[in-house]
Amino acid sequence: MKYFKTSFFVKKMISLFSALFFTASVSVFCEDAFSLFQKGMAFQEDEDYYGAIEAYTDALALNGKYGDAWYNLAYCTYCLDESDLAFEYIQKAEVYAKNKTEIQNLKGMILISLGKYDDARSVFENILKTYPNNVDARFGLAELSLFEGSFTNAQEKYLEALKRDNTNRKALLSLALVCSETQEYEKAQHYINLALEYHSGEAFVHYLAAYLAAKRGDFEEGERRAKSAMQIKGSFDQAYELLANILYAQKRYEEVIDICDFRIGRNRNLTDAWYLKGISLAKLGRISEAINILNTALAINPYDEIMRLYLEQLVNENLSIEDPRRKNWAQFHVEKAAEYKRNFDGPSERYEYQKALTLNPLDNDCRQKFADMLERESLYELYLNQLKFIRQNQSEQAAVTNTVQKNENSPSVKKTDRQIKNEDAIEALESQLQSSLSRRWKIDPFYLDKTRWKIGIFYIKSPVQLLHADCEEIIAFAERDIFSGVASAAVEVQSKSVGGFGEAFRLSRSAGLDYFAIIKVDETQRSFSLDAVIYSGRTGTETARLQCYRTGNDRVARTLRRFRQAVLDILPVRGKVLQVTNGSILVDLGKSDGILKGSQFDVVRKGKVVTKDSGPGVYYSENDIVGTFTCSVVDEEICEGEFLKKGFYDILNPGDEVVLTMLPDGNAYAVGGNAATDIKPAADKDGKPASENSENSDEEFQKESIRNHQRESSLISMIKMIF
Repeated sequence: MKYFKTSFFVKKMISLFSALFFTASVSVFCEDAFSLFQKGMAFQEDEDYYGAIEAYTDALALNGKYGDAWYNLAYCTYCLDESDLAFEYIQKAEVYAKNKTEIQNLKGMILISLGKYDDARSVFENILKTYPNNVDARFGLAELSLFEGSFTNAQEKYLEALKRDNTNRKALLSLALVCSETQEYEKAQHYINLALEYHSGEAFVHYLAAYLAAKRGDFEEGERRAKSAMQIKGSFDQAYELLANILYAQKRYEEVIDICDFRIGRNRNLTDAWYLKGISLAKLGRISEAINILNTALAINPYDEIMRLYLEQLVNENLSIEDPRRKNWAQFHVEKAAEYKRNFDGPSERYEYQKALTLNPLDNDCRQKFADMLERESLYELYLNQLKFIRQNQSEQAAVTNTVQKNENSPSVKKTDRQIKNEDAIEALESQLQSSLSRRWKIDPFYLDKTRWKIGIFYIKSPVQLLHADCEEIIAFAERDIFSGVASAAVEVQSKSVGGFGEAFRLSRSAGLDYFAIIKVDETQRSFSLDAVIYSGRTGTETARLQCYRTGNDRVARTLRRFRQAVLDILPVRGKVLQVTNGSILVDLGKSDGILKGSQFDVVRKGKVVTKDSGPGVYYSENDIVGTFTCSVVDEEICEGEFLKKGFYDILNPGDEVVLTMLPDGNAYAVGGNAATDIKPAADKDGKPASENSENSDEEFQKESIRNHQRESSLISMIKMIF
């Protein structure tokens, strides 16, 4: 009996101990999850979102129903622009922490980032129905207004929020930014002064004050405020970045380099610091150092397109053609071309090959690939021209596999398989082209001057750019370079920025330009936009407005090509009469210009075709029309056809102009999309789309021009930084 009593007592003790242990375990479990949550909050306060995400994830591993942890995890993920994942997390937060307005507000902001604007608006409006004084919901509606391009509505929403909380930091800073964007500088200064008064101890407020001061050109005030932000928060890297850009705008390049070196010492992956150091060295004339620095930066981030453009411009202006480093820089574009080839994107493939050959024109391997692309596109005359260039510049081959003789009496010559194939192709093509128009008319089309349009590109430089200083200038020269493959257009770029329309018009008119464009560039970490207004160089009247906006990879290159296409789409197809024989004439337009058999033209006296006073298109008097031309045979660069004179006398002369009036159905433009037809004018004499393809392009541009609500700008990006 004693044994059983003891056993019973022991069992009771064990049971009691187990219960106490379980209770203690639950207590420790909760404390651990909570302490991890607090650790994440500390990281979040310091804007260390990576550390915060790790802490919140650990907390949720211990307690998967921790609603506040899900909310903060969603918030930090949203701050890192991972909107899809943030949306998953905020849905979890909704399940475990119901009826919290901050969760709904964050959900609305995430929906904006995902482009679901109607859903986001519904979220914010539902919050305001229940809580009319909720300022965060008004912030969400204000951001939606900014995406829609309505600055007035955005200001109203921020003012409504400010009425409910007159010291609200986000409302004051957002109003300052919006007013600055609309050039209401006095209002902007008023709101930033209030923010400095109420939140003087916050580094970000001083940072934004510095940015706004720099934006209006007050660099002294901007420098002072940036240094204040750095003093308050020594680890605030964005303040150092802004200060470096302010100093760069003042041409204090040595100081810029010092700050960039300090930032790079903290984090070698800051490619914006490498970039700013590189362009500062270039401004000091230390070109070799600049090229080395930019090359290092591209090794860290090879997809920084503006930095690559600037490096390539430096290389082409300063290094010899024989420099062996050119091959490595060109190889990037060769690999991109191969990628586009796999995707059957001929125009993009051609663009990349042209970039590669601009950098390294002596690279026969690259030129061979370019020639093979031309052959695939059935551009045999261009293909033959490239093969001849390769033959003329053929270097000694290390690996020779064949010994050949032209005939039994000629000496043996060692050649590669590629050389043998190219020479066979040259011989076959020369035989095939014996009956071409160029042979019959005894003219070499590759020496023709087909320039019909003189276009100028001007830019107005922003006082400060946060991502890429001087990006307007870099993009303007990149546009000039991309037009180099367009035979019919000569593009000039003013090396310095202009003060406004008046200066650009004066320079254009004195240079005899047909059109000039004033471009505006805006970029964020994930988007790039180029807007332009095109004016008549003769009258200064507006011709067209173009808006190009791209996100994702290759966004700058795609924007540049889109701008080129937009300009070409409003330029009428014009040619010149080369020769006249017995009612037939030869004109310097061909398949590469989109011309097909049956295309019709007006033939106009030389020098009588002018741009219209306003809008696209050309004008010429009926009295200056000498007849009409219908092409019957079309080669790649030239065509011939029947000339029908106007009136009794034949007054046609070589050098007279032809202007497209009609393209036949099923024309080359409608097929379009190959490597050649991407680089040609595409309008009739009235500046209207000459074909289905150019009509589709015009419609696409019209859609882009009304898609402002889908465009994230630097203003929106800056407002998103305000928490």
